[in-house]
Amino acid sequence: METLRIAAVCLIAAVLAKVVQPTNRDLAALISISAVIFAAFAAFSGISDVVSGIGGIISRAGISGEYISVAFRALGICYICELCSSSCRDCGETALGSVLDITGRIAVALMCLPLIGDFIGVAETILER
Repeated sequence: METLRIAAVCLIAAVLAKVVQPTNRDLAALISISAVIFAAFAAFSGISDVVSGIGGIISRAGISGEYISVAFRALGICYICELCSSSCRDCGETALGSVLDITGRIAVALMCLPLIGDFIGVAETILER
């Protein structure tokens, strides 16, 4: 139900901003930014439930917390870069949006290097047997 409410607010804000934009661009931008802030806070309000649920699954499965930490950080980088690059593209700055996409991919790749090293170590151990 929360998702429908967020979607409705965003849709109404988009239509309202589009109607207001020809006469007052500043107000249209303010409407859009306000809707984004509302949606972000509403979406993040349930994040603690998700994290605690995943924590319970991880503890039962016996997975290392380090792997999950890397996964959450990578996911955070992806969301931030996507939001920022989309905002840049909406403002007409396609090149900046593309640079943000590439920067996010590089950051995630660098973050995953220790995991790749662990994976290769496990593969070597299996192959030696």
